[in-house]
Amino acid sequence: MPEMITDPEIIAAYNEDALGLKGKFKGLFRPNSEAEVIDMARTCISKKLSLTPQGLRSSLTGAAICEKGAAISLERMNRLIDIDVKRKVAVVEPGIILSDFKKSVEEAGLMYGPDPTSAQECTLGGNVATNASGARSLKYGATIDWVQGLRIVDGKGRVLALKNGLTEKMCAGYGALHRPTQLFVGSEGTLGVVTRIEVSLTELPANGFVGIVFFPDIKSAIDFTIEAQYKPAYKAASMEFLDQMCLEIIRPEAKGISIPSEARAMIYFEQEYNDDSEKDYFLDLWFPLIEKHTPLFDDTQIADSPKEKKHLYDLRHHVPSKTNEESIKVIKTGGCKISTDWAVPHNRLHQLFGYFEEIRGPLGDMMVTRFGHLGSGHPHFNFIARTRAEKIIASEIDDLMAKKAVALGGCVAGEHGIGKMKRRQLALQYPAPIIGAMKALKKELDPAGIMAPGNIFMNDNDDTAQLPL
Repeated sequence: MPEMITDPEIIAAYNEDALGLKGKFKGLFRPNSEAEVIDMARTCISKKLSLTPQGLRSSLTGAAICEKGAAISLERMNRLIDIDVKRKVAVVEPGIILSDFKKSVEEAGLMYGPDPTSAQECTLGGNVATNASGARSLKYGATIDWVQGLRIVDGKGRVLALKNGLTEKMCAGYGALHRPTQLFVGSEGTLGVVTRIEVSLTELPANGFVGIVFFPDIKSAIDFTIEAQYKPAYKAASMEFLDQMCLEIIRPEAKGISIPSEARAMIYFEQEYNDDSEKDYFLDLWFPLIEKHTPLFDDTQIADSPKEKKHLYDLRHHVPSKTNEESIKVIKTGGCKISTDWAVPHNRLHQLFGYFEEIRGPLGDMMVTRFGHLGSGHPHFNFIARTRAEKIIASEIDDLMAKKAVALGGCVAGEHGIGKMKRRQLALQYPAPIIGAMKALKKELDPAGIMAPGNIFMNDNDDTAQLPL
């Protein structure tokens, strides 16, 4: 069994996430293999010591923060075990950094679809834990769509080898179990420690161009996105949204890109194609649609060279990193960043944004950035609360918006998971019997309750926790 590290200086390095949240725990494990994870789990079970799995702690819900017991960092279990080019599958350990994995896959002439913004600061195991997706989920879906097999050490110290069926049809028991990996993708460490992951791969797109389009108001940006999404001829890999605050954040980094002063929103989109004739076909589709929805058509920019595309990609991704920087600053005054994760059907986006305008008054001059995956009906609203009082206000607004999203046919968490910060919202999404079934599954696999305590559920005895509305 790997030694439990108790040195406070070492532990401190594993006790903060991307939001600056901190926990308090007794020790740290850094296993090198599944065998060590098994030994560690069984020892912790006998000592009634809880375990919270960690990747690189890029979580935005506190899921990777350990509040008691021991943290288990999987950073040393980071091997790429195999890429089978013929079958288009890869087998990896959970601690592999996502960007490193994607690079290795691309060098083999293939692609792994999910593309979270934090690709350079997150692990594939962390993506499995939260069912991460990212900008290109519009075309390529979320982690759950790519995981074909898992090995997990559960709360009894057993190894569960899970493999999805390969047949197109199946009717054997409860439908949720036809693809057993899907029960564990998004479980945030509450059911066990992932030790091995098998994912499907696909062909690399031959070519692609990137576009940025500016709008005089958010309504026009939403209308543009909705029309593109509901016409099958458009096959964008991503459609990302930035509001006016985000445009001001990227303006110093624009480097030759003209951001019109009257712009109040921007859509970034990616279009893949095979050859020049297909490129021309898609351009002939996009330009009339852009001209229809914005008088700022002339400021539209299309990039197809690798350098230009990377520049536009980096601009879009500069916003969340800058927002995180601001969140770290306000922690010293008792504040924090509240990163929202609600999603709604495309045709309800107007209602979601409209409701926010109705209730935002108490936020005052609080910094709010709105960006994210508008093409998936999934914008992120980020509140930079400077004080404890502002934190309470922002949390109340977040709860109201989550409730509204569910009422509009959406969800409270699109890709960040529930973690510890969104637990009170789970009851908005599911009726009590379904939450009870989730807890029953956890009880079966983790009877002592040692796996990631505090994640997802309010507590072990409350199936009907209500929001403080």
